[in-house]
Amino acid sequence: MRKVVLNVMVILIDSGTTNSRLRLYDRSTSKVLDTEKIQIGVKDTAISGSNTNLKAQLKRGLERLLTKNQLEPTDIEYLAASGMITSNLGIYEVPHVSSPAGISDFAKYSKVTKLEELLNIPCIFIPGMKNSVCLSETENLVSYINDFDVMRGEEVESFGLLKQFDVKGKGIMVLPGSHTKFVAVGANKELLYCLSTLGGETLQAIQKQTILSDSLDSSLIENIDAKMLECGYEAAKQHGLTRSFYHIRLLDLFTDLDENQRANYFTGSVIYNDLQALSKSLEEIGEIDWMIVGGSNPLRKAFTHLLRYMNHKWKIIEAEDQQVELSLVFGATDILTNYYNLDFTE
Repeated sequence: MRKVVLNVMVILIDSGTTNSRLRLYDRSTSKVLDTEKIQIGVKDTAISGSNTNLKAQLKRGLERLLTKNQLEPTDIEYLAASGMITSNLGIYEVPHVSSPAGISDFAKYSKVTKLEELLNIPCIFIPGMKNSVCLSETENLVSYINDFDVMRGEEVESFGLLKQFDVKGKGIMVLPGSHTKFVAVGANKELLYCLSTLGGETLQAIQKQTILSDSLDSSLIENIDAKMLECGYEAAKQHGLTRSFYHIRLLDLFTDLDENQRANYFTGSVIYNDLQALSKSLEEIGEIDWMIVGGSNPLRKAFTHLLRYMNHKWKIIEAEDQQVELSLVFGATDILTNYYNLDFTE
């Protein structure tokens, strides 16, 4: 068993598709002392074809965080990085863990290294997860492509939320963001599989890059309008997703609905398609006992409302802002605790 005495100060890095966040964390008090948000993620790498800007922005963010708190790199015992930063579009790739996976599996396959762009502070890179799919060599991969999926970062969020809710049995984590992630959780708190959509990116792309830019505010939903969410949900159900998108233009031309109402209609139509994908996946896990909705608002509230609208029998638990914030902290630190308790002599 490896015995390690750690300093109390660590930095947790969560880097996603569009944003990255650095948290200065005091282990002795279990408190986040400061946060640095950076508006860059791996989408920048995908578009530019280079991770140079991602590296530079993360380095500057670390330097700002240390300077604000009068710290030197040597004052930080380690960094812990999760999310898309560990993908081929990030800065240090770590292979996915195969499902089903418990917290000890993510600890076992974490990797430690020092990088100049991370100020040469030892960094523990936490892997994501991929669905296990068993196919013979003769089977057509395209026919089974919906069984495949991957995630990076949501495993940390899932474990962190599970720590804060007393749930029993099987359930689903609903984690909206740039990509909507549904994570199936087993009775022993293991992650069984994940399911992803481009829900969040669809909302942003359609609003920014189509004729609907004139009918929707750039911030999309300002506050939840339950009736309009339901109308958009039903429109996509009855008329199809792309037709329901055109409804936004027509609502602008022929009704007196305001931008927020139209944005709720638009969001409801996209969420309908996400929830259709979820419905199909539930056939695999069977009867569930709970759903926890995380992610940030207003999408968190929109999903919570439409999940209840879709099936009033489901036990839907909506996380609060502080619980969502702490999920990434609790999830990462629990994986790290498991990492340092591993016996690497076996």
